[in-house]
Amino acid sequence: MFYLDYPVANLRPALYNPRKIDDAAFADLCRSLEQLGMVKPIIVAPDQTIVAGHQRLKALMATGATTTPVYLLAEISPTDEMRFNQLHNGTDLDTGDEHVRVPVYAGLGYADVPADGVEGNLRSAGAPIRSEIAKLLIGHGPWGGIVATQSGTCLSGAQYALSCKVLGMPVRTYYIADDQAQLVRALFQRPYGQFHYGHLKRETYIQTFAQPFLCRADMAGSDSEGVTSPTYEKHVLPSLQPGEHILDFGCGQGDYVKRLTKRGLPIWGMEFFRRQGSAIDTKAVLRMADALFEHLHVHGRFDVVMCDHVINSIDSDEAEAAVLTLLNAFCNPAGKIYFSGRRRDHYERALYATSHRGGMRAFEFMDQGGLSGILLHGRWFYQKFHTKTQITELTKRYVMRDPAYQNHSASQFNLRGIKDFEHTAADVEAALRFEFNLPWPGGRTVGRAEEAVAAWRAAIAREQKPQ
Repeated sequence: MFYLDYPVANLRPALYNPRKIDDAAFADLCRSLEQLGMVKPIIVAPDQTIVAGHQRLKALMATGATTTPVYLLAEISPTDEMRFNQLHNGTDLDTGDEHVRVPVYAGLGYADVPADGVEGNLRSAGAPIRSEIAKLLIGHGPWGGIVATQSGTCLSGAQYALSCKVLGMPVRTYYIADDQAQLVRALFQRPYGQFHYGHLKRETYIQTFAQPFLCRADMAGSDSEGVTSPTYEKHVLPSLQPGEHILDFGCGQGDYVKRLTKRGLPIWGMEFFRRQGSAIDTKAVLRMADALFEHLHVHGRFDVVMCDHVINSIDSDEAEAAVLTLLNAFCNPAGKIYFSGRRRDHYERALYATSHRGGMRAFEFMDQGGLSGILLHGRWFYQKFHTKTQITELTKRYVMRDPAYQNHSASQFNLRGIKDFEHTAADVEAALRFEFNLPWPGGRTVGRAEEAVAAWRAAIAREQKPQ
């Protein structure tokens, strides 16, 4: 239900709010509210917790206001809370080709426009966005709003207006004077806050659900060969020399390790979140750690180190640095390193696609670094997307100085090259302690950090002995 003057004192912020705002943007937001008023309603849960509009309300309170427009929800699920927060700021989502118009209006402020009074380009970019808006409209009613001039030009919230039109719902419209249009466009050209997941809960083991089935039938019904890895098939296997030892770091379900072991190839795998059903197979993880440590003690480091899509499933910058550092650290001098990930440019194109073919597993928002967060099975699940520049710079810093970058497909990239530098022992040991002490459910951890450090030190000492 929509309330025009809801008491601010009754509202309380949500703990999960994934946005932060800098001082300059906050000052601009305060000025916009003083000049225009609260142009979009705050969305509020039944217990009066703010679902969306935290920054606007904070700015409004800074102006001394005691009431605010509110849309009070009848009920709300945790997943919908996140969706509302992500979708509420329509200026982040408008693509520029919606061309939305509403009827001329003589007054100022809020008015509900019938769906048949909205004109616009229903084939505009951003179909996945409109799909998500529509789901929330169907479940919760007309929760949002747009900003338009008295002569009928929509200035903000066009995607929301188009979604309402398709569903036959009224569009809550905040009308401003025509001579304020330039001011509004200037104010809404900048985002008021950035998505920021740093303060949300991390249960890193939930990343196990990112592991695909490879080279075998899966639950989706693929054939016995299953999905293959371009990194393995196009790079690792064609360039493999007789006798080279391979480490698959972050091997997931271990399908390629099993397949190549049957072919007699010397390959080891390490996966901290090996899944068996819906649980972590901790015994399998410990067996992999034992085998890895034995190799380091007996044979030393590896001739080939590969890492398929692991850097997509990290949940922090520290985890990303640790993984990339160990790709280097586990590799022999002048050995070969291969790793892959997901392209950020593909994700962004898919987000604003004109049609939704079902290829996106979920609708997500990224922070400035490319980290996305969604709720999965009631827990936060993270994925990292990289630009070419971003991943190349990371590779040069942590893995190898002269990497070769290639786009495997519209969604995937690969980097490969020869190891050409060593990290300091302190940096490697910090990465080993991070990775080999990752958390498991129930407060447990992998708990093999010191053994990992000892094994790596033994491998280095072995290399330094006179041959």
